[in-house]
Amino acid sequence: MFNQIDQAEYRLCVRVARLYYDSGFTQNEIGEKLGYSRVTIHRILNRAIELGIVEIKINAPQNQNFDLEQDLIVKFNLRDAVVVGDPEGDDSIYFALARGAADWLKRSLKSGMRVGLGLGRTISHLPIMFSTDNSIDCTFIEIVGGASDHSGGFAKYNITSKMAEIAGGKAEFLYAPNLVSNAEIQKALVNEPSISAALDRARHSDIVIQSIGTVDNSAILYVEKKITLEELKSLQIAGAVGDALGHYFNQNGEIVSTFLDNRIIGISLDDLKKIPWSVLVAGGEEKKTVIQAAMKGNFFNVLVTNADTAKYLLSQSE
Repeated sequence: MFNQIDQAEYRLCVRVARLYYDSGFTQNEIGEKLGYSRVTIHRILNRAIELGIVEIKINAPQNQNFDLEQDLIVKFNLRDAVVVGDPEGDDSIYFALARGAADWLKRSLKSGMRVGLGLGRTISHLPIMFSTDNSIDCTFIEIVGGASDHSGGFAKYNITSKMAEIAGGKAEFLYAPNLVSNAEIQKALVNEPSISAALDRARHSDIVIQSIGTVDNSAILYVEKKITLEELKSLQIAGAVGDALGHYFNQNGEIVSTFLDNRIIGISLDDLKKIPWSVLVAGGEEKKTVIQAAMKGNFFNVLVTNADTAKYLLSQSE
C-alpha cells in the first residue's frame, strides 16, 4: 500500500495518527505543532483510517445483541433499540421484554420528564422489573383511558401509580373509560375540560411506552369482552393486522379507519409519532408481522424486542 500512494502523505498520516492515538495530543495541539488547522488534522486522521494505518476495533461482549440493535436502528431509522435474549424454559417473554424496557427507561429517565404509559400485558410487567438508584422528579401519565375500570378488565393492566411510586415521582390519571359505547359519548367526554386537559398533557409526554396488539382471539379488547367476535372479524376484513392505543393499521403500516376510532379515549397514532421517545415493547412469534407493520408506519422510534424477532425483522425486505 505504501508504494501505491504519495510517500509524503503516508508519512504525514502515520505521524498524525501516532501523535493523536499513541501520545494523546488533541487535534488542535497537533495542528499547532505541524502547522495545520484542526479541520485538516481531522481529515488526515480519517485518511489514516482509510489507508489502514489506523484500525478501530469495537470490543463488545459476544453474547450481547449489540449488532442486532445497531442493525435495527439503521434499517428502521430508530433513535434506539434494545434486543433481549429469547426466553428459555418458563421465563415468559413478557418478563424478558419488560426487563429490557425497564433497563432502557432507567438509563433514559431524567428529572422533569413526563412518561406516558399505555395498557397491555407486556407493559403490565414493567413495575416488577423497574427500579431507580435515586428518587427522580418525574411524572407518569396515562395516555389512554382505563383508570375508572375498577371492576377488573383494564384495571389490571394499569401501572401508572406503581411506576411513579418506584421512581419517587408522581402520577397523573386520565379519569375516563378506555372504550365507550358510541361516538356521542366519546365526543362529550373528550370535550370535558378535565379530560381534555389530561389528554393534552399526555400528548406532551417526553417518553411513551406502549405495546401493540394482534387482530385475533388474543386481542385485549376481545379478551376483555369490549368487542364481539363479529366486530373482531370486521377489523380483519378491513385489513387491520394490529393496533396501538386501540387504533388499527394494516400490513403496510397505514392507519385503518374502524368503528372504534370514535369510541376510544386516548391519544392517537399521529400523536404517537410526535413524541420525542416513542417506545414499542413487543416480541414473540405472534407479534412478528405486527411489529414489522408498525415499523413501516413509523409510529415508534425506539424498539424493545427479543433476538428471534429482531432477526426476523432484519431478514425481511422493505
